[in-house]
Amino acid sequence: MNMGLRKIIQEQLLLEKRISQISSTIDVTFGFDVIKTKHAEKRKDVTKRGLGHERMISNAEMKEVVSNFKKEIAKGIVEGDIQSETNFVIKDNKFGLAMVLVAEQVQGNYWKLIIKTVFRETPENPLRVGHNQIVYSK
Repeated sequence: MNMGLRKIIQEQLLLEKRISQISSTIDVTFGFDVIKTKHAEKRKDVTKRGLGHERMISNAEMKEVVSNFKKEIAKGIVEGDIQSETNFVIKDNKFGLAMVLVAEQVQGNYWKLIIKTVFRETPENPLRVGHNQIVYSK
């Protein structure tokens, strides 16, 4: 009887270990399309706006910044902070770049991220955000 109990306990422990291993490897994958509005396209040439900045905001730079925030955006969606049609801000200190994005759920875990505007930030001239607006920054 003692051997039978020991075997049951071992089997139970192995089963719990397998369940733990399985649950720790589950990933949720989100698909994102990144699209720019005409407004964002116009604002990327900061030299035309007389702000004294020398660098134009490139498409590659915008793409990289959005890519750097994919994990935070996916987490915001999972936690319900970001829902379809939600406006939110990402700020990347390395690039000195802030962007306002709109998340649109296409279906399931497939979302469109629409860049509404881009802004070259400095400590003296940060992007002003709305009251209670979601802001992710690095």
